[in-house]
Amino acid sequence: MVILPRGNAMNRSCRVVLSLCLGLLSGAAVSVKGAPSPELWGTLAQGSQPVGFRQVFAFDKSRTWLPTRNVEGEFTPDVDGRPVQVNVWYPAASTSAPRMKLGDYIEQTAPAGFDRINAEMLRRNRDSIQGSFDETASAKLLAMPMDAVRDAAPAQGSYPLVILIGGLGADINTNVVMAEFLASHGYVVASVSLLGRSGDQLAPSRSAADIEAGTRDMEYASSLLCASKDVDCRRTAVIGHSIGAVQAVLLGQRNGNVIAVVGLDGTYAFKGNASTLTGAEGFYPDQARYALLDLRRQQGMQSADLDFSAIDQLQYVDRDSVQLKNMHHSDFTSFAVTGEAMHVPIKPVYKGTGWDRATARRGYELAANVVLSFLDMQIKQDAQAKRQFAALTKDAQVASTARRPALPFPPSPVDAIAWAKAGKAAELKPRFEASCGKRPLSECVDQDAFNNSGYGLLKAKQTDTALVLFELVAWAHPKSANAQDSLADGYQAAGKKAQAIEASKRVLVLVGEDAAIDEGTRAQLVAAAKQRLSSLGGE
Repeated sequence: MVILPRGNAMNRSCRVVLSLCLGLLSGAAVSVKGAPSPELWGTLAQGSQPVGFRQVFAFDKSRTWLPTRNVEGEFTPDVDGRPVQVNVWYPAASTSAPRMKLGDYIEQTAPAGFDRINAEMLRRNRDSIQGSFDETASAKLLAMPMDAVRDAAPAQGSYPLVILIGGLGADINTNVVMAEFLASHGYVVASVSLLGRSGDQLAPSRSAADIEAGTRDMEYASSLLCASKDVDCRRTAVIGHSIGAVQAVLLGQRNGNVIAVVGLDGTYAFKGNASTLTGAEGFYPDQARYALLDLRRQQGMQSADLDFSAIDQLQYVDRDSVQLKNMHHSDFTSFAVTGEAMHVPIKPVYKGTGWDRATARRGYELAANVVLSFLDMQIKQDAQAKRQFAALTKDAQVASTARRPALPFPPSPVDAIAWAKAGKAAELKPRFEASCGKRPLSECVDQDAFNNSGYGLLKAKQTDTALVLFELVAWAHPKSANAQDSLADGYQAAGKKAQAIEASKRVLVLVGEDAAIDEGTRAQLVAAAKQRLSSLGGE
């Protein structure tokens, strides 16, 4: 990993991975709190922490980036790997020094070897200003003071990590106001370059492959930051806007230390777009265990047609849903405040809809405060934050709120074994009934996993505990010939002759009806059942 204090030639030439110690440069400082909030922050209140900012450039050598074969099929290895840029905002030591201007975020540099990614990020940064504002407004915006100081000395202690993910092809600073705001309230906030899956495609698409590439970039960035003593990754959060919300949900599922996920107008809940999540590589909704805040514009606003079927699959996730009035998709980014500050005209089609630049700015500020209270509630377990969240979600600009508590987690085979050994086997079935909700029990009790664990227990001569698992599987899969076969093995090992005979006969009844088994397995089950019956005298 390379940590890039701007203008430091030595660091620009580095290629080794360094631990991210935010205190590498102790000479820089930040403004003392008590100074006015930056104009672009509007009514957002600064936290108690000054804010530092720095950039990290690194190669993920576990993946390739450059094409390794030309059209003739000749192979050239990619010796560097996939380039990743991480912009990091963090709580900093309090001392006086000039704060950055918005233009300092726009004009970035990178070390040799990162030329292409830097050019792409620079283009997006500039387009975010020049593509939306005239020359006069652009100049004014670029000169506006922000809250962070580049390469500031970090505050003492370690702070929770928040990964902040932009929308499709967004610039890396797309939510710079929220990033600074959260950092001032005691979070390390990281925004990561959003790239396509290879050097042939710098801009990402909505494809599953590109979503996966971006998700892995976030994981890699997280691993770099978590190596630092200044970053506390024991309870982390992920915030994603638009398609970035899909990646946020995936990160939450894959990483057990993710406690909170926030979707800002997430693509997954727009009608016709559920497959961006459900079709994503490695989407296993039953593995998700976190708190989700789905924060978005209300149904019908800017043609929003909502479908929550994708995240409805997250049975074991606590979900708060908040819809805001008079908000557009881009109003969940810093454009809400820059657009209002520069009085960008609204399109005629939106006049009379209730939405304008003022509602966009106010909605963004409300969203930032809702997100902060949600993170404080989940990550810091702050009781006051829970009350703040409740109060904020009663704001006049809130169109609706809903809460869906998570179902109780289904026990794993390891859990079931522990319960059985603790004399709590009778509690397993009621727990699975509660965990499954409206789904069939067969979807909650993994037949293969529990049966395999049961056979492992048989080998270890723990027959009674094995029977608990086999009986659980047979209960949840009443039409499975394989489940009855395993149950018969368990009964036979336990010396329960009558039950073994009954289960073996049940195999022969079910084997012709069980569509889940092939002909080879069917023949094996029949042969095993007949042999067992013969040995037990059950024929």
